Amino acid sequence: MLIFILTVFPILSSLIIAGLCAYSDFNRLKIPNQYLLIVIGLFIFLQIAAFIFPDSRDIIPSLLSSLLGAFILFALSAFLFAIRLMGAGDSKMMSVFGLFMGAANVPPFLFYMATFGALLGVATILLGKFKPFKAPSEGSWIFFAQTGDKTKVPYGIAILVGTVFAYISAGFFDPQTYLPLFSR
Repeated sequence: MLIFILTVFPILSSLIIAGLCAYSDFNRLKIPNQYLLIVIGLFIFLQIAAFIFPDSRDIIPSLLSSLLGAFILFALSAFLFAIRLMGAGDSKMMSVFGLFMGAANVPPFLFYMATFGALLGVATILLGKFKPFKAPSEGSWIFFAQTGDKTKVPYGIAILVGTVFAYISAGFFDPQTYLPLFSR
């Protein structure tokens, strides 16, 4: 039971923080570094739990896989940042959540993130064209989209969606993954 709590707590907490990042990105087009530091702390907590309870290694990616996943996403997002297709906060957010998903779950993460990101891009264009909101809050995504700045997309939302699907792919929400831990 303790293993279950020590593995589920950081995983679910990281998703809550991803939601806060997406919310902040939607409202202010900024992803606070403090949120990302909390996610790194949760990852360290998870790795310590895996070290203390070796049975939890069946649930979470290995440290090497986690670091490789983060590195792959960092390299990709740094390239996208360098060619001005992604913001620095988005790049940091992708890299940090790569720690939790590991290298094996990077492909589903990228697929769902890119798909949802494309939908956000289309929504940005449509918001700029039709201007459906009369008084969007200044500094928000809707405000920039409706004033003609189609370069600002809250990609933190797409990263959240990709992260959820990567966690599903990793088996983090599969009861069959956790049931054996209750019998130990």
